[in-house]
Amino acid sequence: MHGQINSIDGAVKVEIHKAFRILLTVILFFPIVGIVLIPIMRLQNISPVMIFVAIGQITMIRFLFIELTFRYLSRESLNKLRDVLDVDWIEN
Repeated sequence: MHGQINSIDGAVKVEIHKAFRILLTVILFFPIVGIVLIPIMRLQNISPVMIFVAIGQITMIRFLFIELTFRYLSRESLNKLRDVLDVDWIEN
């Protein structure tokens, strides 16, 4: 987290840690690796359905898993910061 706090208000920028970002990138590449390995190992031909499934998996990982995890972790971090600074939330 980065930011500044004045006597009246403050702003905090929450970012994903670099190690967590690398882990999420690896998870996002799992469906692509699966599609690439199928013809290499000659298990079966790639059907168009498998490509759509891989795109769907990437979309689900990106917009559900990463989004919900980021929201939860950022909320927890901001709550800890609020407790340390002993401040109250101001709703916009």
